[in-house]
Parts: sequence; structure tokens; C-alpha cells
Amino acid sequence: MSLPAIFAAVLVMTAVFSVFNDRVLGLHRTIGVMLLALVFSIMLLLGIHFHWPYSEQVRAIIGDINFSETLIHGMLGALLFAGAINIDFDELQPRLFVITILAICGVLISTFVIGFLIWGFIHYIIGGSLPLVYCLTFGALISPTDPIAVLAILRSIGVSKGLDMDVCGESLFNDGIGFVVFAFFYTLAVNSETMSASAVSLFFFKSVGGGFILAAVCSYIAYYLTKLAVDSHVEILITLALVFGSFEAADLLGFSPAITIVIVGILFGRLCHKKMRHGTKEALHEFWGVIDEVLNTMLFVMVGLLLVIVPVTSKELIIGVAAIAIVLFGRWVSVLIPVSILQKWFFFSPRSVRILTWGGLRGGLPIAMALTLPAGGNRDIILWMTYAVVVFSILIQGTTIGRLAGERTTPDDAYRDPRLADNTPESKFSSKMLNKLKKS
Repeated sequence: MSLPAIFAAVLVMTAVFSVFNDRVLGLHRTIGVMLLALVFSIMLLLGIHFHWPYSEQVRAIIGDINFSETLIHGMLGALLFAGAINIDFDELQPRLFVITILAICGVLISTFVIGFLIWGFIHYIIGGSLPLVYCLTFGALISPTDPIAVLAILRSIGVSKGLDMDVCGESLFNDGIGFVVFAFFYTLAVNSETMSASAVSLFFFKSVGGGFILAAVCSYIAYYLTKLAVDSHVEILITLALVFGSFEAADLLGFSPAITIVIVGILFGRLCHKKMRHGTKEALHEFWGVIDEVLNTMLFVMVGLLLVIVPVTSKELIIGVAAIAIVLFGRWVSVLIPVSILQKWFFFSPRSVRILTWGGLRGGLPIAMALTLPAGGNRDIILWMTYAVVVFSILIQGTTIGRLAGERTTPDDAYRDPRLADNTPESKFSSKMLNKLKKS
């Protein structure tokens, strides 16, 4: 089956599932369509078991879909850009340091906590065998979070802008950081070799630093081209070239494509917000809003369809359930530690740890990364654990986060500039830190 035919089939299913969800289920669209895709996959597996007509053919078609290539090279760049370009940098700036620390520390802490706990559970409880480097690889790929569904729910119950920005910004940033950490452990797992401290430093500097530089260059070139254009359609075309061109350039140069695209989205979005014509800005945001909605909905349909090709045994079912608990614990620890330290100087809602932990949904990126691992038993275990965590996070966490968040959270105190702490006695800043800031 050709790629256009596969794309058409997924698009048709997405449209049908979306209409059914809107008219019957009434769930958030990404949650609803994935639930329907899961039901479809279960029916297909039953059909294969009972030899229903065409069941095997449909399974073969789904098996032909290159999920990893489609998600990483086909969708990831556009999804990250669509999310980043809609972030108001003026609103992000007061929380930029907080979000960066949450993303970096969160991914690193989560990776090691999850990796070591999974390794211990498989080796000492199950009696299985999964190398530690593969367990850490799983920890890295499952750490990035996806704010798509949870943000709409949180905004509907009126959370503060600070908490809203923490959830959205941290999710965008940890996608890029998680991609880099995964690439590092992937290299160790596949090549079965150790790396010196200098090699590790060079790897991260090249991935992150190179991504920043490339993003800045591409963003300013694209912005200059939009100034030369006289038609909004041409300007939208330039943004498409910017997204896919910079993503592939980063991949070719050995930089982190995810970090590159996130920075491209934020920089280009800031330039558009400050200097682009109002009509063009409206057209641009509307276009990328539609792209974001369509691709995300298709992505969750594909996640549901993956059940058909993910190998599952009774032993892996137990590992999957344990992985869900371990990942939730790892997420809680990775949020609690940086928040406990940062709240000495920055304001956090009393519900921040709870919402950031339970609202840390996983999307298609972890599955796409898991599918890039070499075929074999190690990949099968990691793929199943990843799939179990993703499905649980979307169907259970995504549908209960609204009740967990509860009442409206505190006002926009989280956006108070720390340097103005002398005018805000209720701020958490200590006098010692404040005096240091005044001298700077």
C-alpha cells in the first residue's frame, strides 16, 4: 500500500472518529479519537482470532505503516512549531528560567529514576533480562510530556496563566531535551560502547548549542523573506519551508531537530508578534492552528492503531502495569525536587506539583522513539511499556485531570517579575537573594 493511500486511510478514519466523538462521546477530540481507534484495533484483533473476512489484510496494511518515520520526520516538526509559535514570549519570559529548570532537571531526574526502577523490577521481581542502558533509554523516551489534551481541560476550569505557561512551556522544552537524552542513550545501547566525559559534553553541546544557532539563523532568514513577500499565502509557504527545512537541516548536521524547531517557533513567533502585519499574523496563527489540530488528531488515531502490531504476552502485561506506576512515580519525583527548590524564589500554585505530575500526559513522540530501536526482544519490551504508559496517560490521566485540578487556582502571581519582589511583600523571595539581585 502506497504512502498516499495510507495517509488517506488514516485521514478518513480520523474524520469519521472525530465526528462520532463530537456527536456521541463528547470527549476531548484527541482522547476520543484514540479511544475509538483502540476499540477498532481490539475489534480487528478479535476478527483475526475468529477469522473474520479481511481482518488479516487490514492488519497487514497497518503493519506496513512506518510509524516512526511518519511521526518523527512527518509530524513532529510541524507539531512542535505549531505549539511554540502560539506562545507569547512576553508571557513566557517571567517564567522562562523556571520552565527551563523544570524541563532539564525533570527529564534528567525522571530518566534515571525510571530507568533504574524498571531495571530493578525486571531483574529482581520478574526475573527477566533488559540491559540497564536500554532501561535508561526507556526512561529518556518516556520522560517528555504532551500538553495537547490537558491544556484545553485546564484552561476550561480557569487555572492561572502562570500554571498554564508552566505546563505548556515545560512540555515543549522537555520534548527537545528528552530527544537529546534519548539520542545519547540510544547511541550507547546500539553501539555497546562507553563514552568519555569530553565526548558526552561534546555530544550535548553539539545537539543543543548547534540547534540554538541553526534555529536563530533559519528564523531570521525566514522573517526577512516574509518582509519581502506581499501575499499572506506566500508568507505561510515560507513558514512551511522554515519548519521542514530547519528540521531536516538539524538532522543532517547532527543537531537536535526537536530543540531546533522549538526555538524556531519561539523566535519566529516573537518576530511575528512584534513586527509582522496584523492580517498576516491572524492568517498565520489560523493556519498553524488548523495544522496543529489535524495532525494531533491523526497522531492519536495512529497511537490507537498501534495496538494491532505491539506484541503482548502475559509477562509483558505485568511489566506494562508496573511501568505505569514507575513512570508516574518518576514524574512526581522529577517535578517535586525542582519545584521544592525553586519555590524559595519563585511563586508556585499549591496544586503545581499535583497538576504537573498527573497532567504529564505522553503522546506519540515516545512511541516514535521506541520504534527507532533495533528490532528484537529489547525493543518489544520497551515498545509495550511505552504503549501502556501512553494509553493510560491519555485515557485515564487525560479524563481525570479536570477533577484533580478542582477549583480555580491562584491568580497570576506566578507572573510577578522576581526583580520587583521589593514591591510585593507576599513574594517568596528571600531577602538575601533579593539583595543580590539589587546589586546586579
